[in-house]
Amino acid sequence: MEFTRDMTVGDVLKANPKTADVFRSMNMHCLGCPSATSESLAGAAKTHGLSENELLAKLNSVEQGEMSEATKALAQPKGAVLQRDKATYAIVPHMPGGITNAETLRKIADVAEKYNAAAIKCTSAQRIAIVGLQHEDVDKAWGDLQMDPAHAVGLCMRSVKICPGTTFCKRGQQDAVGMGLELDKLYHGMELPSKFKMAVSGCQNSCSEPAVRDIGIMGTPKGYVVMVGGNAGMKPRLGDKIATQLEPDQVMSLVEKIINWYKENGKRNERIGELIDRIGLDKFKQEVMGAEVMA
Repeated sequence: MEFTRDMTVGDVLKANPKTADVFRSMNMHCLGCPSATSESLAGAAKTHGLSENELLAKLNSVEQGEMSEATKALAQPKGAVLQRDKATYAIVPHMPGGITNAETLRKIADVAEKYNAAAIKCTSAQRIAIVGLQHEDVDKAWGDLQMDPAHAVGLCMRSVKICPGTTFCKRGQQDAVGMGLELDKLYHGMELPSKFKMAVSGCQNSCSEPAVRDIGIMGTPKGYVVMVGGNAGMKPRLGDKIATQLEPDQVMSLVEKIINWYKENGKRNERIGELIDRIGLDKFKQEVMGAEVMA
């Protein structure tokens, strides 16, 4: 098999495990990294500032076989994110909606202290990351935590970001917490064409920033507004408002239709906003909502 620029790192490693030695020799710590393995060879070369042609030439010159024991020993531990120093790892326990209790916070603090973590970081996705763990301590830390890893990287649904809503906030107009936790339970970690972010806000103050999420849900006095295609990344895009004055069951139904449609129509690494721009908003609404177009 000849490896080409559009193949993913994961596909190459699967086809010939010995290519892991090439990635390692070029200071590309791709083995076991869920973000890197879903990236194309061209994209990976660009990310690391390497020559695409040189990478392809080296990968295609490797004989079929297993990776070396030295490379295997450096494989990224499951549920860990390699840090900037290329030596230590962060782990991110799943914490739906950023809501937890004192017992869990004590457990996280105890694990961080036990394994000499460099820091404990509250992330923008309402999670708590334990940063700066050694390779050999990652599995032990997860064993002590007894918590599921959050899907913080990779082509999947990330944690759903929610505001306090009517559960905690005096300004809340809709139940962001209840809806957000239900959406997180249904979709967190689901494999999708690209990374996918969702947010629920209980009022128009939009504290969870729904306008810059792939699906954004915003509460109003007259029900929920649904926006699609938002993104705050390298090419910022505000979400398109596609429905207003929805009841909770209508929101859940529409979200399901959007995600199912995206799974069937999205290209690899294509955010849903890019897909909407490619085919047009009117066509998107017609295909997803049909005669039920509400905005």
